[in-house]
Amino acid sequence: MLKVTTVTALVGFATSVSAQELLRDPGFDLGGTEWGKFGNADFNNFFGNPHSSFFADNPSNSGGVFQLGIAHGDDLQYTFQLTNVRIEENFNANFRFGLEFWDASDTNKLGEIFETIDTNVSRDGLTTGDGLSFSMSAESINGAAFVRPIILFDSPDPASGSQANAFVFSASLTAIPAPATAAGLVVFAAGRRRRS
Repeated sequence: MLKVTTVTALVGFATSVSAQELLRDPGFDLGGTEWGKFGNADFNNFFGNPHSSFFADNPSNSGGVFQLGIAHGDDLQYTFQLTNVRIEENFNANFRFGLEFWDASDTNKLGEIFETIDTNVSRDGLTTGDGLSFSMSAESINGAAFVRPIILFDSPDPASGSQANAFVFSASLTAIPAPATAAGLVVFAAGRRRRS
């Protein structure tokens, strides 16, 4: 009975971790106070809903938003989602999102993993409109102390000077034990049960 309880506790641990939202203010409701920004990105409320804005309507523009201070654990698999995105019809830029891994001083980047949403190649098949969503997963870089979610763009080549921006209304970052780690824990517990 004790060993069955051990297996249940391990499975329950993985479930509880997967449900934990790691972002502070994932819906930008606090006007970006929990986020940082650079370049031609900002926090606005143009459409009656708070959001982050990416102004790619000028070829010289670039910028992004990010969040600091998220403690990182080893052997995790992160899922970073942009859950509600508006991309205007003339948007055309190198637009991507991902995770950066930093050391304890938060000044040395140990690695990064990005997913591209759009390139600055015209008519490359990018879906535009409202209510879009994008998701990426990445395994942690062991030894890092912080994980930094970031959304950014550069190299815009807008088809027109209007309707060429993008807006993110909500995002999510969660983590679960990496598959090999989680499987190893359950196999170990099951092995103890078989020996009883």
